[in-house]
Amino acid sequence: MRGETGHHRKTGRRWRIARRLLLALPLAVSLALSLWALSQSPFARPLVAATTAEAARALDRAVARRLTPARLEREMSAAVEAEDLDRIDMLLPLAARHRITPSPTMTARIAALRDAQSGLWTTAAACARCIADIRDCPSLAYLGSCGLPVELTPVGDLNALRRAGTAAWTGQEVDRLDVGLAIAGLGGTVAIVASGGSSATVKVGATALRVGRRLGTLTPELLRVLGRLADLDVKPGRIWPWIWGRMPASAVYDTARLGRLGDMAGDMSRVAANTSPAETLLLLRHVDGPRDAARLARVSDAAGPETRATMEVLGKRRAFRALVRVSDLALGAVALLYATLLQAALMVASWIGGRAARTLLRALPGG
Repeated sequence: MRGETGHHRKTGRRWRIARRLLLALPLAVSLALSLWALSQSPFARPLVAATTAEAARALDRAVARRLTPARLEREMSAAVEAEDLDRIDMLLPLAARHRITPSPTMTARIAALRDAQSGLWTTAAACARCIADIRDCPSLAYLGSCGLPVELTPVGDLNALRRAGTAAWTGQEVDRLDVGLAIAGLGGTVAIVASGGSSATVKVGATALRVGRRLGTLTPELLRVLGRLADLDVKPGRIWPWIWGRMPASAVYDTARLGRLGDMAGDMSRVAANTSPAETLLLLRHVDGPRDAARLARVSDAAGPETRATMEVLGKRRAFRALVRVSDLALGAVALLYATLLQAALMVASWIGGRAARTLLRALPGG
């Protein structure tokens, strides 16, 4: 009888130990997983690049929060007052996709503005001004249809080199930035650069940077960066012989240095492909250097033709913020830490509750 009682005590003790171990198992597993996750340094790089689809969804959500009917009405009213059809045509497609439309009164005002700026002679005169001097283009539409087509051909680059060659011949100061961008564009067109990563796609980006400078859309920071990138060690006196094919490119400028400029021009070419060359000139206002150019290219991959409107509505900081997301590893580590702390708190609460219950039972009459 005494042996059976001892056996039952041992069995009961084993079950209590087993039960405690089972209760502690979830905490032990969570703690082990948390330690493993932390060993992977999840917070060293908590933000990672979002995919194009993720960035597009993030941009849509951000625009939906900021582009309200009231704001659209204010923007449209200001654009009509300024007779700025470019801004109106920029915002309307984005607003329509978010199911926001101008009021009937505003729609009538926009239609009247379009009528006032249309007409054969008005269009012809504006286009002529734009061709004569790209800085006199009255709108983005004329810039894209009348001014840029010439600049996007080798004629625009050759004209910039002609100005540099003439300045060198007459002893005037040569605009080295203009020369560097013209060489990058011409090199991308005729594929004369053997190294540095230049290709035909560089042409559009280099032209956008060169024309943007003439239009005054480049930020001071970007101008400083371009001044360094476009330092191709050009020999101005050899420009004319090179243009006429009597001298190799390597004798005129450092072809290896062109790759640094080519990378940035390639990013701007991506922006132009996703939007338009004319809109790229205005989007340059958001670029302060190569990193911004790469980010803007990614925004244009996600936003497409609505890139300029998206940047205007959100601003540079909010738009670029949509390009990153919290990494899955960081999210997992936070979840594991939360689970570990919660389980530890529950175990402590259970132990305290059990002790309190036993103490209360003993204190009761007959306990």
